[in-house]
Amino acid sequence: MNVKLITSANSPFGARITIAARVKKIDLELCPPPGGGLRSPAFLAINPIAKIPVLITDQGQDVAESAVILRYLDQRFPDPPLRPVDPEAAARIDLLAHIADTYVMAPVIRLFPHLNPLTRDQQVVEAELARWRDGVAVLSHFLGDGSPPSGEAVTLADCVLPPTLHLGTRIAAMLDLPHDPARMHAPLVAYYARIRRHPVIGPVLSALTQAQADYDIKAGRPSLADRH
Repeated sequence: MNVKLITSANSPFGARITIAARVKKIDLELCPPPGGGLRSPAFLAINPIAKIPVLITDQGQDVAESAVILRYLDQRFPDPPLRPVDPEAAARIDLLAHIADTYVMAPVIRLFPHLNPLTRDQQVVEAELARWRDGVAVLSHFLGDGSPPSGEAVTLADCVLPPTLHLGTRIAAMLDLPHDPARMHAPLVAYYARIRRHPVIGPVLSALTQAQADYDIKAGRPSLADRH
């Protein structure tokens, strides 16, 4: 079976798919975007949204957007499942993943154009920081005590939350914030500390840290690996 994932080693969205694939023991072939970048004609012909990751199924279909890819993999390779059978438990998993994307990742991503202090709009930064802080507070509320969302099984939320929190630490450092907003919430701190020790998820986060450090060094910036 030939399943390819177009991604980058330093992409937190790609890391989500890597976690799911390793849990399900899917052999993914990782590929960089064709044509040399997200705006190349070759890649835009695959995904005009110009975002990674993109999964190319064994049937040759292109599946874009990490949330959609995760659901596809869970249906295509149902053992072990990423969502519990119990409707209430499944709703909690779905809610955590939705909150992470909509109320945490969204403002963090909108901060990307303002990471350079020379071109930073501080008014925009403050507005997005407020949304980010609100988002992690809501995520912490629904996470509860910081225990795994569905016992010891790796869930859809466990594919989404760890790379999301990892990115938050990185962006907080790049903005010279005194602390990552998620660090103000004990449930998120407890969850992240626990999940980093997971035998599947921990190595994915470590590889993400190293890839981002390599990217920073290549760009002439100091590595932020020590923040993780």
